[in-house]
Amino acid sequence: MGCSGLTSLTLPAGITSIGDDTFYGCSGLTSLTLPAGITSIGEYAFSGCSGLTSLTLPAGITSIDKYAFSGCSRLTSLTLPAGITSIGEFAFSYCSGLTSIYVYAEKVPRIGRYAFEGCASRKCTLYVPKGTYDNYRLSEFGYFENIVEFDATGIDKTTTSTDVEEVSRYSLNGQRLVGPTKGLNIVKYSDGSVKKVAVE
Repeated sequence: MGCSGLTSLTLPAGITSIGDDTFYGCSGLTSLTLPAGITSIGEYAFSGCSGLTSLTLPAGITSIDKYAFSGCSRLTSLTLPAGITSIGEFAFSYCSGLTSIYVYAEKVPRIGRYAFEGCASRKCTLYVPKGTYDNYRLSEFGYFENIVEFDATGIDKTTTSTDVEEVSRYSLNGQRLVGPTKGLNIVKYSDGSVKKVAVE
């Protein structure tokens, strides 16, 4: 808490939860790697981490407590996995730099009041699974004016293919990536093929 000089953090496998206030005010933190086993993030856990620029939560995350990422003002993109069931009040409040949020949950998570208070409701686009637009629009997610449906089903087959144009890129757990991301990426090409690509 308050370790403003901390710039990167990699938590070991085996951790299942992050408690209240753990990294509160770690404003120098620019990159964050959360292990796959984490299922819950406590109150104010990363609140005030204003240096964070992107956040992809592991597939096992089911709950994010209140104010968990409040004030992460430089966060531009956010990915919420399919298993997310609850988001606390003010969880992402004042994340004023957000321009895109991808939600993979087919069922709208239980979401507290003002979860996105202070975010740019017109500037940020919310991407939700196909067929869920109305449900998201009627929830607290309806705070965002731009809601777009996308194919959140992920990857169903992989092949090794030839040089064709890249159409989209995903992480191993099927979450959409905006560009090459360190680790193993799965890339869809214009001929319908899919290739695993290692990014250093």
